[in-house]
Amino acid sequence: MSWEDEFNAALASFGTIIPEPIEYRVHYDSTGRITLCTMQQHPTDTEYLVVSKEIYDNASRYYVNLERKHLEKVALDLGISVKLKKNNQGYAVVKHHAGLLLEPNEEYLDIEYYDTIN
Repeated sequence: MSWEDEFNAALASFGTIIPEPIEYRVHYDSTGRITLCTMQQHPTDTEYLVVSKEIYDNASRYYVNLERKHLEKVALDLGISVKLKKNNQGYAVVKHHAGLLLEPNEEYLDIEYYDTIN
């Protein structure tokens, strides 16, 4: 008997290995806020809902409606939107990184300014 035959016989002795199905869960607290997402080794002491992989991947965008025990999307209120343009005055930011707003007492080597569009 060759080593290949012995190897195949050893593999056959294990039988068919069936992977355990993945169950995606979101766990929530008494206010409906999602506190934990699991897909294995689920805790047994929390309330949870079984969800799809897509919802599991985007759980931060949802909350649990406690009356219906159903997920609902979080309504994002973006508030006031202000358009900005480059200028010589206004909001100081790190050059080429307009999202890094500098406080009035902060200093930085390369600064550019953005001001509101009227």
